[in-house]
Amino acid sequence: MSKYSELAGLDYTTHESGVSKTTTPPAPEPVAPPVYENPLDDMPVATEESAVTETFNVGDLQEMSKIKLEEIGRTFGVELDRRLSQPKLVKQLKEVIEEQQD
Repeated sequence: MSKYSELAGLDYTTHESGVSKTTTPPAPEPVAPPVYENPLDDMPVATEESAVTETFNVGDLQEMSKIKLEEIGRTFGVELDRRLSQPKLVKQLKEVIEEQQD
């Protein structure tokens, strides 16, 4: 018998007794499933509770972040898509503000 057949769990016969023996390979260590973290869980989301309370100037929109623009848009009743670029969001928001002021 070789140590390789023993590790592989193969049957082998001892020459002295002529009896076949089966060795069992060691049980593998249990492996925990991988833990995946969703990067979107930490992304801030504008909610209606965080409504804009301070006053802002339409000219200040160019300097605001997409999240802030989304919050302002919700106060005007429009849902902005943050997948768009910041200048496009500003343009959409300006159009909505101008329509509501007319």
